[in-house]
Amino acid sequence: MAYPVCVFIAAAICFLLLLRLSIQAVPLRVRLGRNCRCCMHLSVTGREPKLAQSVCSLLWLMERGGLNCRVVIQGRGLDQETRAAALALSDAYQCITLIEDGESPWIRKTIF
Repeated sequence: MAYPVCVFIAAAICFLLLLRLSIQAVPLRVRLGRNCRCCMHLSVTGREPKLAQSVCSLLWLMERGGLNCRVVIQGRGLDQETRAAALALSDAYQCITLIEDGESPWIRKTIF
């Protein structure tokens, strides 16, 4: 009689642990208030060969987490390749804004 009870308790504990792990694996959607806006600021200086990879990772995170926000790339002294990559990303995705040296602050530049 004690053996089936122990097996049942062990199975219930395993089920609860697996349920907890599966709930942690599923990201919760971020809900912002009606008058709240979110913006990710990515500061890039000089040469950055992995800019596209970084931005794509942010876009994946935004899509997976359900976060509706903008990505602002603030470039300082970008080389030609990095500037071309940033311009291509800002052209390809509406949620990405590129701000370079001498431009107005990104808060005024970003339109939601």
